[in-house]
Amino acid sequence: MQYFLLSVTVVLAIVLYRMLSSQRTTYPFIRTTRIDRTEDDAEYLTTEAEQGLITIDHDVVIVEGQEYSLKAKKGLDSEAFLNVDNGKLISIGIRLRDGEKLFFIDPEHSLVSNYRQSVTDTHTHHIFSF
Repeated sequence: MQYFLLSVTVVLAIVLYRMLSSQRTTYPFIRTTRIDRTEDDAEYLTTEAEQGLITIDHDVVIVEGQEYSLKAKKGLDSEAFLNVDNGKLISIGIRLRDGEKLFFIDPEHSLVSNYRQSVTDTHTHHIFSF
């Protein structure tokens, strides 16, 4: 019985350690802009006042239950990218088949940790003003 309790304690300790050491961060977004591209390279912008939460965990962005990779795979661009300006997360972009969708972060909750800065330095930064 003691061995069983000891093994359960060890398993629970490992689970707790993994939960506490996670670098998962959640940001609220306040609006989105969809950039649609046509075959003749024309761009169409559609802005909507949407609200929701975006979670960033290591190399993954989770938006509305969908996961997008921040790392490029096999010569392809990454599925998502972060737009950071002076240590603040401005927006998160998701690459779609026919364009992009940008999720603009609430300015009150946009501070980015140093861990995130190293990820974003390899990506193109876009700054939009509306």
